[in-house]
Amino acid sequence: MTKQNRNGFKHQCYLATLTAMLATSMCVNAEEIQQIAKSEKVQAVSIDPISLPKKPSYPPVKPGYYQGNLTLSGHGGNMVTGETPVSRFSFMSNRDDYELLTQAVNKNTLPYRNQVASHQLINRFDYLFSHNVNDVVLLSNNYVLATELAPSPYNRDTELLLINIELTKEASDKAALGFNWLQATVNFNPRLVSEYRLIGFENAHQTSSHPRTMKLSYRRQYVALYELRFNESIENQPNNYINSSINHSNNDSIINKYSANELATLSLSDARSTSGQKLIKPQPIDIHQQQKFFEHTSNEFRFAAAVAGLGQLMNMNNYVHDFDYQQLIEIAEGSKGEDFDGERTEFIAIAKSVAVIASDSKFKDARSKKQVVPPHELEPYPMPYPIKSKHAGELPEGKQKLILPVKPVIEPVPKPLPVNNHI
Repeated sequence: MTKQNRNGFKHQCYLATLTAMLATSMCVNAEEIQQIAKSEKVQAVSIDPISLPKKPSYPPVKPGYYQGNLTLSGHGGNMVTGETPVSRFSFMSNRDDYELLTQAVNKNTLPYRNQVASHQLINRFDYLFSHNVNDVVLLSNNYVLATELAPSPYNRDTELLLINIELTKEASDKAALGFNWLQATVNFNPRLVSEYRLIGFENAHQTSSHPRTMKLSYRRQYVALYELRFNESIENQPNNYINSSINHSNNDSIINKYSANELATLSLSDARSTSGQKLIKPQPIDIHQQQKFFEHTSNEFRFAAAVAGLGQLMNMNNYVHDFDYQQLIEIAEGSKGEDFDGERTEFIAIAKSVAVIASDSKFKDARSKKQVVPPHELEPYPMPYPIKSKHAGELPEGKQKLILPVKPVIEPVPKPLPVNNHI
């Protein structure tokens, strides 16, 4: 047998062996066929597109330091509801302001005016609102709202509205990571509220478009305080009295358009989103939760008011007229509660130290002179100085004649010759 025939015979053997192996692997017993026939039909299950991981439109921000353009939403001073009924505030908070206050008090001094924000001091502490005392509403699976309304301790004939938004125990990780970036929109009812003031945003320079670093805290709760002034004609009056006491010729549209029970409506959105999509539908805040006396409110409400009062007194707030350090300390001590971690006791000690430092006449005079200056005593813009002529030698040759004034040359007058009378 030649070499070529031997190679061809080997290839034929290889092909026969491979064919037998494929046939054995594809062979199915009769019993297996019967079992497959008797078994139920299995349908293919399509994958739910919602359960698939999606690329977020913006990266989630974890607690820590963030570098970028930050905008702290807020406004300053009393706002007229008929002109500006919408108020917004963001949930960005940290403990830097409280630490700055502690360091200043340890050095027997106080921070500069408006260096510490009241809303940052409020959110330094944790609050536990009860369903029995507060108006608590479950907004969604992620957020819960608690509100409380009572007379304000800062000024007469005003009301203090507390808004507390916190995460639920079943809140998702996405909601927890994005809590610092929430923005609340409060739309006040001009039929009931004539003016409002968002406490803690008295500064006009709360917005910054320059990149800066801010330390974000891992908080699951945010508290905001509003000081309200009700309309005198409809304050605490029933609907039939309202309709008979208001001039219908000028206020029919207000009465028909706005409710007599809803103090305001609140909605939440993501401050990083430009679409303006609301995370929850507008939630009404009922006016009937109003307490008649400030002392009848919860401990959480009164302690938050005391903390906000400390920030306003230190900053010499122009909108606080009937409040002092003694009242602040009494409210804080009365609303301390159990205080297991001792944070509220520490705050009371800081408030007492601040009261002692602020009562110092030298410190008070120096601070008032530096910060509070009447407009008529402000130094006007300095006028430019007149241009003075340069001396010879200070400028190169050829330019001196252009600047130096030309002085007239005065030649000496010759004396007359004496007259000879003997000629």
